[in-house]
Amino acid sequence: MRKLGLRSCCVVVLAASVFPLLVPAASAGADDAPTTVAGLVGRYVDLSRQAERVNEQLLKAQEQATALRQQAVAADAAFRAADDSWKQAVRQAEQLVADRRERAALLRTMVPANSVAAVLNSGSQDEFASASILAGLVHDADDAVQAATAQTLAQTSQAREAAERQQAAAEKAAAAATATENQVSAQRADLDKRVAQVRAALNALPPDAVSLMQGGTVAPSVTVPPGAVGTALRFALAQLGKPYEWGGTGPFAYDCSGLVQAAYGAAGVRLPRVAADQALVGQRVARADVRAGDLLYFYQPVQHVALALDHNQAIQAATFGEPVKISPIDSIGPIAVIRRLVTN
Repeated sequence: MRKLGLRSCCVVVLAASVFPLLVPAASAGADDAPTTVAGLVGRYVDLSRQAERVNEQLLKAQEQATALRQQAVAADAAFRAADDSWKQAVRQAEQLVADRRERAALLRTMVPANSVAAVLNSGSQDEFASASILAGLVHDADDAVQAATAQTLAQTSQAREAAERQQAAAEKAAAAATATENQVSAQRADLDKRVAQVRAALNALPPDAVSLMQGGTVAPSVTVPPGAVGTALRFALAQLGKPYEWGGTGPFAYDCSGLVQAAYGAAGVRLPRVAADQALVGQRVARADVRAGDLLYFYQPVQHVALALDHNQAIQAATFGEPVKISPIDSIGPIAVIRRLVTN
């Protein structure tokens, strides 16, 4: 499977860089209910757009929170390993002290501290010299081992302290990311409720009043090119009529970026999950040069994506309450950028 990389620098995700909220909580608050069909449709479109933006925000927050939680788990494992090494060094140092004390007691029985007594008690001067040399060698060896042990103890202690700091920082970043994830999730749930309320009001209207919102679910006569582009388009066309679902990646429901990711995934091309990240992949294309298979990204910052069927039409998972459908490109919204992933 081909993987297309983002054209951006890799950065370490910290708690402060968790994707910021794009829609203030107040914007989702209750306000005056529309009094006309046009006003109701306008409210639905506005709330759906906000919900889609927050949904993209939530997906990004979930990605970041998951990555930071994984980093916290790794940092915890690293601290445990450093702690084990430090504890082992402590045990070795304690054992060295005990060994030295035991050998010192043994040497005192072999070599009296008073050199005159040592001469008198030795069978010969050579015996005394040998015992003295042996004592000196043992002490020298002990000193070398003690120095090495002290160095190991200092190093493992420093490594443990560094690992402990990293563990604390990773846990703090993960907690902050989870808090942001929960905050955005709550905001999306509030928007979901409001969108559903407006959608219920729309569904209570005569069918012809909202039929245009359901249009474009029948596959038109489209010439599908060969290769990966054709595979992606055939996959997308096969999803026509399936429901929209925030965070949906198929096979039964999709959101906008989930549909595009799945379509090109069927062609062996890997894309990021979120529309804003997808918009950084591939070759930039002008509106005048759009052709089948190009990806069209809408609004600024990017919050929606559609897959071009030709120069004028695109297939999209539009918004809550609407099925996957085909729409005129220029009716979807303001285009932020157009990308071409493959040239075949």
